[in-house]
Amino acid sequence: MSSRAIPYTHWAYFPDRASAERCALDLGDYVTRIREPDEYPKWLLLAGRDVGVGGMVQRHREVKAIVTRHGGDYDGGEAGLLEGDPTLPGREES
Repeated sequence: MSSRAIPYTHWAYFPDRASAERCALDLGDYVTRIREPDEYPKWLLLAGRDVGVGGMVQRHREVKAIVTRHGGDYDGGEAGLLEGDPTLPGREES
């Protein structure tokens, strides 16, 4: 298992802001951002942090379980600094 860590952002959609906020709190040490519905009819929660490459599958399972528990739809994630990545400096929560 690799111990190398990379920045990684998980994406999840929620029917309302309150459920997205509760999920963000439950994600603990993730940097989170919540965005109002724009091109999708649901609230977007971005949750990012550095993740060990060898632990990606387990991390996906953990985050998906937390998102589901709060009524959200988990949409996977992406590695690296991407447009909308909550770990980018200067990003403000909606």
